[in-house]
Amino acid sequence: MDISIIALTREFFDLYCEIGIQSYRQYYLHLWEDKDPTPYIDSSFTQNVLDQEMAHPNDEHFIIYNGTLPVGIFKAIVHSEIAPYTSKEAFLLEKLYILKEYSGKGIGTEVLNFVENKAKKLNKKILWLDTMKKGPALNFYLKNGFEILRERVLEFSNVLKSERQMLILYKTI
Repeated sequence: MDISIIALTREFFDLYCEIGIQSYRQYYLHLWEDKDPTPYIDSSFTQNVLDQEMAHPNDEHFIIYNGTLPVGIFKAIVHSEIAPYTSKEAFLLEKLYILKEYSGKGIGTEVLNFVENKAKKLNKKILWLDTMKKGPALNFYLKNGFEILRERVLEFSNVLKSERQMLILYKTI
C-alpha cells in the first residue's frame, strides 16, 4: 500500500465530507433510529462545521490516500484533557473513518503510527479516543496497544438506547 496523509485545506472540504459521510454510513447506520445519522453528519461533515473547526489551531484534519485514491479521513485535537491527564499531556484522535473496501489493509495502523508520532513530538503522555463498546473498531484499537480508561454514553438523542455505550481508550506514549 502506498499510504499518504495530507492535511486538509479548504479546497478539499467537499472531499473530506464526502469520505466522512460515506464511511460513517458504511459502519454506523445500525446505531440510529430509522438508520438516520443526520444529527451526527450535520455536526461533523459540513462546510460550516469544518470552517469553525479549521479556525481553531488545536484541531487538525487529514485526508488519507492510497496512492492517488482518497480512502479515509481523520481529525485530531492536539491538546485535549481527559482526566486524570491535562490537555498538555493528552492528544485526542477524535475521528478516524476509512472506507469499508480499504479496511483490514493496514491503513488504520499507519494512521495510528502517524498520530502517535505527532503526539510524541509534542511530548504528550497519552493518545486517547472514544470508540463504540460493540463493534470491530474496539478490537482494532486493543490490538494496537490501547487500553480501556472508562465507559461513557453517546449523547445523541436519536441513537438507539441499546447502542449508546462507548469506551474511552488510551495508549501511553
